[in-house]
Amino acid sequence: MKKRTYILPLLAIISGVLMALAFPPFNHSLVAFISLVPLLFAVRKTSKKQTAGLALLTGWTFFLMSLFWLHVLSDQLEGGWMQASAWLGYIVLCLLCALYFIPPMLIFSMAVQRWDPYEWFHNLRIMFITTACWVGMEFLRATLFTGFSWNQLGISQYQDLVLIQISSLGGVYAVSFIIVWLNLGIYATLVQHVKTIKIRKYRIHVELLAGLLPIAIAASFGLRALFNPPHPDPTIQVALVQPNIPQSKKWSQKHAEEIRSKLLKQTQMVQRIPGIELIIWPETAVPDFLAMSLPSYELVQKITLHATPLLVGTMDAKNLSESIFYNSSWLINSDGKIVKKYNKQHLVPFGEYVPFPSVMKKFTPVEVDFRAGTESTLFPLPNKAPFSTLICFEDTVAPLCTKAVRNGAHWLVNQSNDAWFEGSPEAEQHLSHAVFRAVENRVPMARCCNYGVSCIIDSYGRITRKLKPAVGGFLTSPIRPSSDKNPHTFYTRKGDLFAKSMLLFSAFVFLLFFYPRKKTKSPYSDFGLDDKK
Repeated sequence: MKKRTYILPLLAIISGVLMALAFPPFNHSLVAFISLVPLLFAVRKTSKKQTAGLALLTGWTFFLMSLFWLHVLSDQLEGGWMQASAWLGYIVLCLLCALYFIPPMLIFSMAVQRWDPYEWFHNLRIMFITTACWVGMEFLRATLFTGFSWNQLGISQYQDLVLIQISSLGGVYAVSFIIVWLNLGIYATLVQHVKTIKIRKYRIHVELLAGLLPIAIAASFGLRALFNPPHPDPTIQVALVQPNIPQSKKWSQKHAEEIRSKLLKQTQMVQRIPGIELIIWPETAVPDFLAMSLPSYELVQKITLHATPLLVGTMDAKNLSESIFYNSSWLINSDGKIVKKYNKQHLVPFGEYVPFPSVMKKFTPVEVDFRAGTESTLFPLPNKAPFSTLICFEDTVAPLCTKAVRNGAHWLVNQSNDAWFEGSPEAEQHLSHAVFRAVENRVPMARCCNYGVSCIIDSYGRITRKLKPAVGGFLTSPIRPSSDKNPHTFYTRKGDLFAKSMLLFSAFVFLLFFYPRKKTKSPYSDFGLDDKK
């Protein structure tokens, strides 16, 4: 018994470690397809309480490893109390995210305790309800309490261009489904193999074949999409400016002129290149409020007057007396006039606003609460396809991207600043989410970061050009918007229909498993999972 006590937590931790290895900076993406197998073996004969504990341990291990870059935030803060708060926030966030691992493992544990290795049809049903619950929980994590969609299991495959094309149908959740489904197929095959060795009775590994089937379907779909691209609109020549301003200097007024000078120098170098049709600066590029800062306003006027349109990230204020501020993106045309503005819709808690400020304000360095925008903005360019902007982590929020594309955007721009996490894997993880937003909606994206991965992502998730985070400078590249002749993807039209259906199905299964019933009726009978009499 003591030996078993050690083994079960060890298996749970191994699963968490394997999952983390599938994500940046490790990028061993194939490991994801076996990462859950140790946990499945650990929970197959445990009580509900033990199952919940083991699932929580796996999730906590995974998030502690994959989100370890959050500790860099503590180095940016002054004062031991603030640094301790950052560490505490990191630990609590990982624990909260790990809670979503519990429901699918509970369903699996309850069902698998009646597993019959010779009843493959029953096994497939158990595989399905477990996978559906996993996808449902990922969707819930991405939406509940403003959501935290970071590092859904499918994100680990962002470099597999063939596999991820299926996300144009079901989003990143379709890829997560394939990964979890195969993990269960491998588990069922191993269990059958072990038992059949003992009793020398073999059958075809139907579960493994079924586990591989969605991969074959996704590969077929992906290859067809990649080798039969539609005819895109004419290209737009864009330039991305990455100044690499350290966060310690970002809002220091003594460094304001240095920041403006760097932006001016890099942009003037870009303007020497013929054919540039739009220059993009990153999130909050200027060191103050553009509308109220004469030096920053003169800088923008100098760059845009009789030259090239500029998309600039800046803070904006609607009412100073009431402290109504926005994280904004402005398009300035070649006459130096403001064409349109976009206000960030999805704000970062404890970064741009403080929830429950009367209690939580002392735990965060945030001094100003930003207000959220309410709609996507369609930015026009003369004789070119219009685009919409996503600011900071908004490219990790899939519904915002579909909302923009439905509104008429033919391509997307992400303006970001990952300088808070300089030198960490956060920048590459952030990029991995943006790849899926492009594929889901079949539109390209230009990412411009103060610090991070500035790059061009095409409609199929290829990263065609990029700057190294530590280098900075500028990047010029053509970008090919989607065409009016190309219909929106199923995902753009229907959104998270697949994930929502998995969540509803999971809720139904939970009711069947936990709703009180007569002892004579098995909780598995609704799924044909009763043991043979």
